[in-house]
Amino acid sequence: MFGIGMFLAGFGTGWVARSAVDSSRSAVVATLAAAMGAFERVQRAVAMEREHLEDLVAEARAQHELTKARRAAHAATRPANADTVHERAA
Repeated sequence: MFGIGMFLAGFGTGWVARSAVDSSRSAVVATLAAAMGAFERVQRAVAMEREHLEDLVAEARAQHELTKARRAAHAATRPANADTVHERAA
């Protein structure tokens, strides 16, 4: 008897859900359209964050190259025997 009651409850719930929605096809189409819209919004957000990250990496790379160039220029202008120059002056 319990099985028949569960069947009737499921059947009734399905009947109410089917009559509440115009048709199951339109409900699926509306759900898919909403999912596609959400997917596009997520794609735009990811693209913006990726661009921001690429900008940060490019800025960090430029800063690193500038620091490296300054060190190389400083090393090139410094005398090779800087310690002995100071010792001779003393």
